[in-house]
Amino acid sequence: MAKLILNTTTDLMRVPEGARLKLHDGREGVVEENMGDGQWLSVEFDGESELVHSQDIAEVHSPE
Repeated sequence: MAKLILNTTTDLMRVPEGARLKLHDGREGVVEENMGDGQWLSVEFDGESELVHSQDIAEVHSPE
């Protein structure tokens, strides 16, 4: 499994495209675009893109 890179000091500005996310609701997706504002990421879930807010993210794993 890829390295877990999210903790209480993770800077979302540095989350790269291709990183894998797990949300608090259990869904998992891949970062398509980092909006560059430190709060929002565009994430693909099962072929659908969705904006995800930082408060919804449980885990961030580095790209494989």
